[in-house]
Amino acid sequence: MAQNISTDWEQHYQEKNTPWDKGKAAPGLDAFLRDRQALSGRILVPGCGLGHDVRALSTAGGNGAEAIGLDLSPTAMAQVNEFPKVGREQFVTGDYFDLPEGFSDSFDWIWEHTCFCAIDPSMREAYVKASAKALKKGGKLLAVFYLDPYDEEHPPGEGPPHGCSLEELEKLFTPHFDIIEHWQPNEAYPGREKKELMMILQKR
Repeated sequence: MAQNISTDWEQHYQEKNTPWDKGKAAPGLDAFLRDRQALSGRILVPGCGLGHDVRALSTAGGNGAEAIGLDLSPTAMAQVNEFPKVGREQFVTGDYFDLPEGFSDSFDWIWEHTCFCAIDPSMREAYVKASAKALKKGGKLLAVFYLDPYDEEHPPGEGPPHGCSLEELEKLFTPHFDIIEHWQPNEAYPGREKKELMMILQKR
């Protein structure tokens, strides 16, 4: 079942109370990297947590990929050092809405997995602007969005996670991005089947 959790991410990592962490990369990302393409260049992963997606991107991209995980929690960023380094991945403690120095107009790709659904929906326009700011012109956002995280114990309006719709995503992103493609992933964590939407968006 979904859980209604607080948004004190640092406390969650200190207490090792991280139900969103599945111990491996997002299945939709793994399938994309396996069946479609490896991402190259400089890749940003906001809200990266313990970095499973960052390592998957670094491994799939080979020496040409520089995957950088960004997270608010210093404890999470310390815990990533417990995992073996697999490539050129890096981890930075910082705020996506106040990008660290050197992060503006500098990324070829952003991979979105758990940041958008974790923030309060009132911050979504700011998320879009932060993404546009981080990407180079023509850079791309590859994302898996959580459409329906709700159940009897977690009704709409409570969260995180917070759901969204394709119509909302189109309205939010099209001021800054072109939507290249969207699809329902065939692979997902147990319980999330048919509840996610993957998209590729390109900064104008």
